[in-house]
Amino acid sequence: MEGLALSDCLDAGALRVDAFACYDEIARQGDHPVFVVIDETGQYQGLVTPRAAALFPKRIFADLLVQRPEPALAHDLSLREALQEMDRRAVDFLPVADTGGDFLGVVSRLSIADGLLRREAQQRDELERLLADYREELEQRRISTAVFEATSEGIMVTDAQQRIVQVNPAFERTTGWSRQEALGETPALLHSGAQDAGFYAGMWKALNKTDAWEGEIWNRRKNGEVYPEWLHINVIRGDDGEIHYYVGVFSDATKHEEMRQRLHYFAYHDALTGLPNRQLFMDRLEQAMRDARREGKGLAVAFVDLNGFKEVNDTRGHAAGDELLKQVADTLQGAVREVDTVARFGGDEFVLLLPDCGDGESASVVMERVLSALNRPFSLGGHDEVRTSGTAGISRFPADGDTGESLLMAADNALYEAKAEQRAGYRFFSASGYDQFVERVQMLDDLQAALENGDITLEWQPQVALATGRLVGLEALARWVRGDGSRVRPDLFVRLAEQSGLIDDLGTYIFDLAMREVAGLSGELLLADGGDLRFAVNVSPLQVHPPANGDQDLASVLQRIAASHQVGLDRIELEVTETALSRCPEEMYRVLECLGAEGARVAIDDFGTGCSNLAVMRRLPIHKVKLDRSMVTNLVEGAVDRDIVTAVVGMARSMKITVLAEGVETQEQADMLRDLGCDYAQGYLFGRPQPMSMLRETLRGTV
Repeated sequence: MEGLALSDCLDAGALRVDAFACYDEIARQGDHPVFVVIDETGQYQGLVTPRAAALFPKRIFADLLVQRPEPALAHDLSLREALQEMDRRAVDFLPVADTGGDFLGVVSRLSIADGLLRREAQQRDELERLLADYREELEQRRISTAVFEATSEGIMVTDAQQRIVQVNPAFERTTGWSRQEALGETPALLHSGAQDAGFYAGMWKALNKTDAWEGEIWNRRKNGEVYPEWLHINVIRGDDGEIHYYVGVFSDATKHEEMRQRLHYFAYHDALTGLPNRQLFMDRLEQAMRDARREGKGLAVAFVDLNGFKEVNDTRGHAAGDELLKQVADTLQGAVREVDTVARFGGDEFVLLLPDCGDGESASVVMERVLSALNRPFSLGGHDEVRTSGTAGISRFPADGDTGESLLMAADNALYEAKAEQRAGYRFFSASGYDQFVERVQMLDDLQAALENGDITLEWQPQVALATGRLVGLEALARWVRGDGSRVRPDLFVRLAEQSGLIDDLGTYIFDLAMREVAGLSGELLLADGGDLRFAVNVSPLQVHPPANGDQDLASVLQRIAASHQVGLDRIELEVTETALSRCPEEMYRVLECLGAEGARVAIDDFGTGCSNLAVMRRLPIHKVKLDRSMVTNLVEGAVDRDIVTAVVGMARSMKITVLAEGVETQEQADMLRDLGCDYAQGYLFGRPQPMSMLRETLRGTV
């Protein structure tokens, strides 16, 4: 009962009532253990039990006070004394007054018991909180001890007199001194003599001023070895502000020095191949040009591109691509002279610096050896082999440039010219080639701007059924008129987009524009026989590749675009070239299968210009082949062309594939194609490509 006052045990159920009120008036307010009668001035008059009040429900409470009110208990009376007073007076309730004698409330045996129970619960909660705090403190100490013991950084604690009082295992491992040997010693145990008195004076000055210091210091291990460490010292003060401890935390900087050297290496070398990177290459190139100027000699710079590298990445994965790059790097280093530099700028872009090769003959000797070394199979693990080849562009100093950047630009331009020939080999920089390079760069900028500004437009060419002459489809053909009014041939700007990496953007733009124009035709789509016009859109083989970096694949992109314009894919025919069948066939099959499931049809464009793999064709969901115009031009006069068309039609029939002829310009060609079994045709005979706005009238007249 200690520590609990009467004021803490007041009975909350006691109800204060007016002296002139009667029980009937307050009975509906609920059950109460006792009524406290208060007069009109607010003074306490006495207590009435519910039992006494219920005997006379109509009488006012003042009349029920038959006895003088019990003297109030002092609020500071102990609980034991209050209970004894209740026993003495033979009552269950007693009033309690404050220091001034004013009424505070009522206590009862039950309220005292409740107060004791509440105090017990509070004490139990307090005890549990203290126990939880104690457990938390123990856990924190356990964690601190574990960290102290397990950290890889050495820790040394000294008292205010700089005597060592604690060290951790990392201190022992780093210095060689055991805990028992170090305790009681001073940090002078580790002094190497590498720092002079001025160094320590500066350290103590900082400690006294800021209570902290950090820096590199050379200490000595127990075995006498001097080593660098990075040291943090902190002063620990007590509540009185006096220094109690110094704590030193240090790490062996030997590993940091190795890391600095490693970081320096990677600042100048390619992480994958170990070859010099662009920065180191440019440093060596600048030095080589200074030497060449001084000695009156020349040098050559060569860009080497690995043919087919993207296909390796796409079909075998990036791990195989990385392995190929490492083997190519080794091959290039083995093929050049000791004085030469082989660098990697990124991707499959290798650059060679060839000192003393200012003339074409000496540079050619090295380059032929390099390209010959690349033209071989490379093993990528297990039985997986790929055969590669290289293409190179060469610039010479001082003939093609007098700065490092100009030589690189010239070599890059020569590489572009070499790759444009679509064969392995090398090419030297030429002024005419540079002009073409500048034009290509300008055209690429214009193409990007055209895509951003919506300057690429579409024209649609009719496709007809040869048997009936009725319109069955339209092919979308991209058109581009540059700002100066010149028209760019589609094959030129499509190839530019493919070479520059813009083909995904261009292909998506064209498909979106085509779907927008198709959606605008509405009821004009229906043919007289109840069929629907099909709309053909070309797809570049370079658009068909596994998605990377979270991008959507081609099938998902086309599905999303068609759905956004509310055009069903069952109205769409996708045209892919014959060469596309052999590029990334697994991804091609997956994309075409996915789109075919939505109703899209697939046509092989320019059939007869490549080497078709019939096994691949049978596997893919192909619905139509389009005979290239080169097979139609001489059809009437050329028996060989007729035989070829007959063979293609027969093959298509056996595979349940329809045939469409392109470039049909005369009625005689159309009649012969019909007689040979060709199903459809398109060409100037049936209509030139026109914007959709002009075709609307034609459509209204044919549907």
